[in-house]
Amino acid sequence: MIWLFLRITGFLAYFYFTWAVIAGFLRKSNVPKKRKNLLFHMHTNAGWYGLFALTAHFLLVAADTYVNFPLLTLIVPFSTQDRSLYLSLGIIASYLFIIVLFTSDVYLTTMHRTLWKWLHFLTVPAWLLALSHSLGIGSDTFRPIILGFYMITSLSVLFALGYRINKRKMNTSGKGE
Repeated sequence: MIWLFLRITGFLAYFYFTWAVIAGFLRKSNVPKKRKNLLFHMHTNAGWYGLFALTAHFLLVAADTYVNFPLLTLIVPFSTQDRSLYLSLGIIASYLFIIVLFTSDVYLTTMHRTLWKWLHFLTVPAWLLALSHSLGIGSDTFRPIILGFYMITSLSVLFALGYRINKRKMNTSGKGE
């Protein structure tokens, strides 16, 4: 039973972080002004919901007696032999998402804008690491519905990123006005 909740919280964390990344990309594109505020709140809330789901996921992994990872291996990347790479990718992704969330909502007013922006872009490698963790460590990854979930979310992120890059290029060349 714990395995089911462990997977659900992992999926939820990945889903919310994915939605935060997509909303962030779209928010800085050429969406109408009245939608930017909605996207901002979706972006921010999805990030925090992702953190809550990630915390539940972590606690369930720590409580799981079947896999039985020592606590140290859940907080220090590459400190275990069992599925070390994929577990470590998840740990690193978690740290990156936590850095982005806290620098965005807790320390934003005390940080230089350029530093904040660079730290905020850590969401892209964090999301890629989370995807790699999910694909590599999940025991049900290759079931059609799970694989479809990862394909749809990956394509959605790529679409949002492409849309943002395309709109930015149009704006800098003066055609998007």
